Amino acid sequence: MDRYTDNPFTSVSSNGQEEPSQKSPHKAPPLAALACRFSLQAPVFCAGAAGCALVIVAALRLAEDRYTELFHIYYQPLLVLLAMLWLWGANVRFFEARRVRYGVCFSPHDQAFLLSGRQIHQAAALLTAALLSSGALFAYHCARGQLALAALHPVALYSALLLLLMLPVNLLFRDARMFFAQTLFRVATPVREVSWADFLLADVLTSLSKALSDLERATCHLLAGPIMAPHGVGQMCGSSSWILPLGLALPYAWRLAQCLRVYRDTGARLQLFNALKYSTAFPVILFSALKYQVTPAAWAGVYKPLWLAAALLNSGYSYFWDLERDWDIQAFTGPPSGERCCGLRAPALKSELLFGRPVYYYLMASNLLLRLSWTYKLSPHLRHNFDTVLAFTLLEAFRRFQWVPVRVEVELRKLQHARPELGQLIPPPAAGGEEAGQKLLAKSSEHSMEP
Repeated sequence: MDRYTDNPFTSVSSNGQEEPSQKSPHKAPPLAALACRFSLQAPVFCAGAAGCALVIVAALRLAEDRYTELFHIYYQPLLVLLAMLWLWGANVRFFEARRVRYGVCFSPHDQAFLLSGRQIHQAAALLTAALLSSGALFAYHCARGQLALAALHPVALYSALLLLLMLPVNLLFRDARMFFAQTLFRVATPVREVSWADFLLADVLTSLSKALSDLERATCHLLAGPIMAPHGVGQMCGSSSWILPLGLALPYAWRLAQCLRVYRDTGARLQLFNALKYSTAFPVILFSALKYQVTPAAWAGVYKPLWLAAALLNSGYSYFWDLERDWDIQAFTGPPSGERCCGLRAPALKSELLFGRPVYYYLMASNLLLRLSWTYKLSPHLRHNFDTVLAFTLLEAFRRFQWVPVRVEVELRKLQHARPELGQLIPPPAAGGEEAGQKLLAKSSEHSMEP
């Protein structure tokens, strides 16, 4: 992504001299701070979350299957989005622990709105508490047959989240929320110059396309009603609706448009190949959606093989791009490294690395496996087993979590090479650093439940 290497961590003063950008620390407003002190101690939060989860499991066992399906429709997409927020907080905690100046990737204006890992997890904990509480009440009222009360909870939750995103109230890191909402709007209307924040959010949204499609379906179900009606194939929001593939395709369309915009601004032909990569997701979505429009014989004989071929092309192209461009590993096009890993020729790695070399080999192998399983979330016809769909969607969020540190490392090294006056952006590997990066990455995940 050569387009994004011109975002400095400095600002230009009136006399033409570069100065470090002034980033004011985010302080939680009084109400948010009170909520954090009251509810964000890790043992209290974990106990409350476990209690809500037990209520949900027990109540759904007593409820009818159609209400269990409704629970998944309304609450599963929000769970995946919150998981991604927790993982992003873990990424930020890792950067902070290793003193990686990841904020340099963002423009000086955007840096002022970046939250610390602790603040991200505070927000994630409050949102998780709201989600689990609403889900527990919904499941409880469904089990007792109190459908009128059950119908209130998803409506209240979705309305509150929308208001929280849109309204500039002095609550829960207002400036950061408004920055996120503005960046989301920029991503959804890709007609402006693409910033690093735009690119990163759009790339993350492609990993959340399944959750966004499910969120679109849940919203459709709430608006079309009845809220507690069974989810049938023939409904406006059912499996055969055009709404589902549209929701899956939108993040890829946004990212494709960004690539074309960058090509227009810079003339970098590589962006056309990047746009082509995102376009390979559309045949996967289209052929999968056709399952509900054609006969079973036509699906098995014609469209299913086309879907499989398109899925393999998309996964292969995306994996190649992850390694060669996003991670700059040159596993396919670089010269032989002379090293071997698991009996195979090891890909060429840079001399300076944030992690130990085994970590990169693990990331390449796990990325390949997760890329191949990723086709599951692109396919509307594979959505009937809710637990399996949830597992695969969370795995894709985890793949993106692993992708972020190396992508940031590559960008920072480009910036450090182009702008040496920025100073040390990535600390040199510590002695015995072969295991240091792996331990710190694991530690950042463990800290994700800390206040």
